[in-house]
Amino acid sequence: MKSQHNEAEAPFEFDELFFSRTDKRGKICSGNSVFRRISRFDWDELLGKPHNVIRHPDMPRGVFWLMWDRIRRGLPTGAYIKNRAKDGDHYWVYAIVTSIEDGYLSVRLKPSGPLFEVVKSAYERLLSIEERERVSPQQSASLLMQHLQEHDFEDYDAFMASSLLAELAARDDKIGRSRNGLVELLADLCGTSRRLYGIAREIMGAYANHRFVPLNLIVHSGRLGSSGAAIGKISQNYGTLATEIEAALETFSVSARKVTEAIQHGAFLIGTARLQDEMSAAFLEEVLDDRIDRIEETTCLDSQTSSFWTRSFEGLAKIQGETSDFIRAAGDMKRLSTGLAAIRVMGKVEAGRLRTRVLSDLVADLAAFQERLNVGLVEISRLNDTLLNSTRHVLRAFDTADGRNRSSV
Repeated sequence: MKSQHNEAEAPFEFDELFFSRTDKRGKICSGNSVFRRISRFDWDELLGKPHNVIRHPDMPRGVFWLMWDRIRRGLPTGAYIKNRAKDGDHYWVYAIVTSIEDGYLSVRLKPSGPLFEVVKSAYERLLSIEERERVSPQQSASLLMQHLQEHDFEDYDAFMASSLLAELAARDDKIGRSRNGLVELLADLCGTSRRLYGIAREIMGAYANHRFVPLNLIVHSGRLGSSGAAIGKISQNYGTLATEIEAALETFSVSARKVTEAIQHGAFLIGTARLQDEMSAAFLEEVLDDRIDRIEETTCLDSQTSSFWTRSFEGLAKIQGETSDFIRAAGDMKRLSTGLAAIRVMGKVEAGRLRTRVLSDLVADLAAFQERLNVGLVEISRLNDTLLNSTRHVLRAFDTADGRNRSSV
């Protein structure tokens, strides 16, 4: 049930980070001093307790269903979470939860990015639906995904990549630090990949609108009798080409999707590694309670940071590979577009000779699809160049930086 009292916000500064570590059941094993201070619990009240001891009643159950579904499958997960301190005050975090040996590690920052308000509004609406319609947590998670799709996020991975990069940039602004160049580059890459995938889908849609042109040409040529023999031959050629185009478009669309997914995944991994790196450095400066083992927690943080930098590099290499595959698929589409142009010219000549309105309209439909295809391929070629150049730049930066310096690349 949504909280009713006018609760205050627990003090949590933008330059602070905190973490907690749990076992596989979600029971708290450790954390840093900022976590304990903001939650306002003593360590005796936190250690060994379920992590939901800090859960706020304003949080939709669907968010936690989504998080647990992902982290149990070993997927690093980012989410906006509203928590409640012991005294009833609240604090918002952007949490990144990752799997570790025998449990999970959650690193949190104070959110202020442009998607934060969007999410708060979505959570309010979702909580109202949960209370009013008694939907299950899984159904609630599906409703959350529908809301995110309304904001042009294809899936939760797309949302995570954009939201994390936005939060890292916003945090740099809040604490008066120059924005991280790598984060800005990755944000641009995510935007470029989403545009690329959008164009691929537009081309697919244009083809769907004109996919019956070959059949209509065959029907019309039959009605014309012997005078339509040339049109019949043209329609057969177009039918053969259309089959190739349809298969190539499927490969083209799947390849575009893989590029987008690789970029989003790589961006989230890099953002996670950067945040974990900074958390590890901050933890070394903290004054700890005797119940927190500095060596054990430092080892855990450093190990996780190193792992995610390695995975980040692998993710960037995958971006390069998927982009190369997509360029080949785009090349196939360009070749087919050339064949389509030849058929369109022949059709236009026959339409002029026969002077039939139906045939002229069909040729015009064919021309419209070819125009959309050509415009899309030109734009995709430009975007491909951008993706390849940017990815090469990031890979070079990774190749020359050691693990501890990568967060400043």
